[in-house]
Amino acid sequence: MSTAVVTGGANGIGRGVAGRLAAQGWQVVIVDRDAAAARATASALGVDHTPADVTDPDALGAAFAGAAARHGPIDALVTSAGITRVGASADQSPADWRAVLDVDLSGTFYACQAAYPHLPDGGAVVTVASIAAFRGLARRAAYCAAKAGVVALTRCLAVEWAGRGIRVNAVAPGWVDTPFLRAAADRGDVDLDELAGRPPLGGLAGVEDVSGVVEFLLSAGARFVTGQTVCADGGWVWAG
Repeated sequence: MSTAVVTGGANGIGRGVAGRLAAQGWQVVIVDRDAAAARATASALGVDHTPADVTDPDALGAAFAGAAARHGPIDALVTSAGITRVGASADQSPADWRAVLDVDLSGTFYACQAAYPHLPDGGAVVTVASIAAFRGLARRAAYCAAKAGVVALTRCLAVEWAGRGIRVNAVAPGWVDTPFLRAAADRGDVDLDELAGRPPLGGLAGVEDVSGVVEFLLSAGARFVTGQTVCADGGWVWAG
């Protein structure tokens, strides 16, 4: 049985990925800084969990070592932990800027580093980027910069780790109907009806639309795919 670790797996896209992989027979380990949420999600999905903050390399190292000790080699990593801060760029505090970069970009890198010793030759990594990597989004400078960094990091690791046959790809969701997005709408940060009208295919993505891409990128069907970013956005990013 193959083993996958999903960071940020307690909620949203990460939870959807964890559930989909578990349903396909993977042993899944959720890594999340919210220990209570991770425990509840793991119980609901019938998977393993361990608490760790992706901004803490030492904690991640221990979490991945523990996962490997319990389940054997980590065949796949999905990096889904992420946050954002919305506000005018001219007024954004250094603390908010650092918080987003620390979780979304550095946290992705640290998770990949922690996973590497436990990935077998031929393993796979999927990072969760965003269409924000390709479009300028007002009031989201830190998020856009971080996700663009994730895309670049994905390409670099794909080249660097190819010698071991480890594939590294990214999925770039558009607007996904998650509690995270619903909370943003409640705060007045986004208008769900307006967002749903942007993609040429229409509507918001579901978590399953993103987890399906992840499942493919981890599969044997993608054995010759690496360094790529697949947009799961209904065509919005290229529609102008």
